[in-house]
Amino acid sequence: MRKQEMVKVVKDPKVINSLSNPNFHRILNIMRQGELNVKEIHKLFNKEYEDKKTLTSIYRYMDALLEQDLVFVSREELKRGHLVERYYSRTARFFLFEDISDENLINATSDLFQRIHHIDDEEARELRRLIQESEESMSKQAQAFYEANGDEVLDLEKVFGFEAARAATKTLMQFTFFSKNPEIIEKIGKIVKKKL
Repeated sequence: MRKQEMVKVVKDPKVINSLSNPNFHRILNIMRQGELNVKEIHKLFNKEYEDKKTLTSIYRYMDALLEQDLVFVSREELKRGHLVERYYSRTARFFLFEDISDENLINATSDLFQRIHHIDDEEARELRRLIQESEESMSKQAQAFYEANGDEVLDLEKVFGFEAARAATKTLMQFTFFSKNPEIIEKIGKIVKKKL
């Protein structure tokens, strides 16, 4: 039987893009509670939510999430003789997204530096390289961090909520990364300092 992973890195741009659908995002957040069947998900989905969905819609969303390997059938239970009730779990407790379009973020950050600090094209290229290197290293670090500390993050989430725990984790990982790689901050600082 399949087990839930601690961390799953999602690289498929179609899957990443589909998660911009708030309904998928909401279902995955609901499923952080653990193994649920569609009726339980439906009830929790519509609880205190303006955009009510039918049970049929939830079944469609679950089929799509199954196809994208974001959820899996964790068990089946025989009900009333011949009906089978499926229970679903997330494929991972944490999803990390590696989006190829992160290049837009890198270019936008570099361009903003260039506009504000009036750095030349050569310095902008070096800055873009440093930002890209940092993003790639932090992405690898994030997976290792969640593998090692996922239970602590989940405990934090119970106290402060998902968004606060996610933001705290991101901040901690950034501090950790730059404390282990001070040369990157130093190089960026030299580029910017020339223009101050």
